[in-house]
Amino acid sequence: MCETGWVALRTAYLLVSTAFLCFSASGPLAPADLASLHTISEARISPDGQWLAYVDAIGGHANLRLISLAGKPPISLGDGIWRDRSPRWSFESSRLAWLSENGGAVRILVRRMDSGAETVIANLPETPLSVALVPEGDALAFTARAPAQGPPPAWAPPELLPFLARPLGPIQVFVLASPSATPRQLSPDDFDAVGEPAWMLDGQTVLAARSAGQIFAFRLSGGQKVLSAHAGRNECPLPSPDGTKVAWLATNPKPSGYAIRKLWVMNADGSRVKILSGALDRDVSSPQWSSDSRNLYFLADDHGVTHAYAAHNDGTLRELTLDPARLEGLSLADNGNAATIRSTGSSTGEVVVFPADHPGTLRVVVSPNHDLLAGRPVGAVEEITWGSEGQIIQGWLTKPPGFQPAQKYPLLVDIRDASPSMCSGEFDLRSQIFAAHGFVVLCANPRGTPGYGEEFGNLLRTNFPGGAADDLLHGVDLVAAKGYIDPRRVAVIGGYVAAWLIGHTGRFQAAVARDPIVDWTMDAALDRDPARHAVAWMGALPWEDADQYVKHSPLYFAGSFQTPTLVIEHGDDPQAAELYFALQSRKVASALVRLPKAPQPAGRITELQAEIAWLARATAAPPPAAR
Repeated sequence: MCETGWVALRTAYLLVSTAFLCFSASGPLAPADLASLHTISEARISPDGQWLAYVDAIGGHANLRLISLAGKPPISLGDGIWRDRSPRWSFESSRLAWLSENGGAVRILVRRMDSGAETVIANLPETPLSVALVPEGDALAFTARAPAQGPPPAWAPPELLPFLARPLGPIQVFVLASPSATPRQLSPDDFDAVGEPAWMLDGQTVLAARSAGQIFAFRLSGGQKVLSAHAGRNECPLPSPDGTKVAWLATNPKPSGYAIRKLWVMNADGSRVKILSGALDRDVSSPQWSSDSRNLYFLADDHGVTHAYAAHNDGTLRELTLDPARLEGLSLADNGNAATIRSTGSSTGEVVVFPADHPGTLRVVVSPNHDLLAGRPVGAVEEITWGSEGQIIQGWLTKPPGFQPAQKYPLLVDIRDASPSMCSGEFDLRSQIFAAHGFVVLCANPRGTPGYGEEFGNLLRTNFPGGAADDLLHGVDLVAAKGYIDPRRVAVIGGYVAAWLIGHTGRFQAAVARDPIVDWTMDAALDRDPARHAVAWMGALPWEDADQYVKHSPLYFAGSFQTPTLVIEHGDDPQAAELYFALQSRKVASALVRLPKAPQPAGRITELQAEIAWLARATAAPPPAAR
């Protein structure tokens, strides 16, 4: 039986936008709980260690919070349906800048901590993307995308211009001498910055990374200099507090699908370049200087957890954390205290503060999801490993609350392939909701996943995504052998890997394909989104002709489709429609759900409800055999 399910699910989307507001935090976790989940990001401790700024997102909006670490009352910066982001402190902690959509357009706000006075900077050339405050004074630097270059084409009549697609302009670096001044562009017209700018201690030089890979120093008085001598991709310049050095992240220039980001350092003039992360075969993130400019602290993911490290100027490296937790972002105060966002097996989105050199003595200062999770039945999480093609694959099983090993449960393989990311044992509301609906959920890190080193990340260059699919199928074999999985009720959810699986195996009784990439011809893939992970992989694959791309595309195997599949499309996505058309043409039970490209909580709730309903129907326990 073939069906679209479109009308009913569209109606459900409209109803749930108000229904989720009435939810009560009791009983098993459910899709409506997504509306009450706080997502914490960008925790920034002030250099003097007295204040902590962070962004709290819930219900489709994100507001900046400011709390005292010295026993003072918290400061209200406003709650509303707008979105705040990118809090940045001045060097001396006297000012806090951030970006806010309060009032419609994105503007820069600057707060003076002594008086509480706030300045709204709105006379900007384009929407600001990032901001940095000068060490002393009122100046600030920011990045913004410049307008499309050149006049409109002469052939286009004026009435057509509002509808005519124009090339996006490059991202430029601007400086604002004072809140009332006119912004001045520092970077050349072809610069195209990545990340945020950074001020040198002299207050006369701004550092910025270029998309082509170099790090530039721009003098306010005029002139520029390329600082980075490393030939790879260079980003995230970070001047030392004493102004003598610059740290940054860089990857090797060799062509590959996955390259490790290393931590480098050089003198402020670009001389004496050396690597500080040594032989660590993991991606460095969130580098931070110690106040004496002698050490650099950073984070790195490894085998499902995140560790903090200290890199010393002599080239030695020290791992600081041992707890099995995921950490996001790191900021460091002059007194040696650090702040980060921590998620564990029982909590998510906690902001913690700890002495950088003694991270075991941490203090939880924000735990926004405590009330949501307190007293709720949750499923146990079990780490498992298995062998596949000579590699050890790591995964986690989330079991239903009240799990009984003597029972038979459906298995859901949840593939996180929309972007390169690492599964872990941290509390995951999505997995817990599926578990609350009776599924054992498997989330795994097949070959190509970051967090396991450069070699592991590059193992699929000649077998993508088939190698990752094989790793996951071996995991299904392992879990099925445990005895509590019903082999007749196994389902899969994912993107391009899920689309690949339904064309290569009949192992699954149900599937959900979320924004699948199914047409791997280069033109189609690049037209869709050049930043997508699969496209990045294709650029590194050693296939020499277009036929190879076609033969590795999921639609090439459409004749083998037999798994009942729900296709979810965010925005206008022709590839999702292609997959649905192929399923319908093969008379495979299928449905297509169209949702906004960036759905609000109501849309995410509807999506999860649709997934649960589809999977539960297809994996329902068969009736007992007649006697």
